[in-house]
Formats: sequence, C-alpha cells, structure tokens
Amino acid sequence: MKQLELLEQELKMVQENITRLKKYQKENKEYKPYHCHVFGELKHRLIALKQRIVLINKESTYNLFN
Repeated sequence: MKQLELLEQELKMVQENITRLKKYQKENKEYKPYHCHVFGELKHRLIALKQRIVLINKESTYNLFN
C-alpha cells in the first residue's frame, strides 16, 4: 500500500528534523534566538504527518491487499 510507504518516509523525515533540532539546541547555548527555521521545519513536518495519518485512517483493510 503506497500510503504506508509514504507514512514511513514521513516518520523518517520527522526523526531527522528532531535530530537536527537537538544539534541546533546544543550549538546555540549562549545565543537564544526567538525564531529558527529548524523548529519551523519540524512544525511543518508534524502537520504533514498529521495529514498523512488522516489519509491512512480513511483506508480499509480491503485496500491493503489490493
């Protein structure tokens, strides 16, 4: 099922974003910015993940084997 493959890719991208955010946080101990693109990308990924979950939720088990 194509939707499951896309969900798996989306989860990998979210994991990569979390790793980048942790690295960004460690690098900027002294300087505390109020806005960063790394955190914005994570938020965008989470919204995309939510949309992917909604699409999968509409599928049925029957479609899994077709």
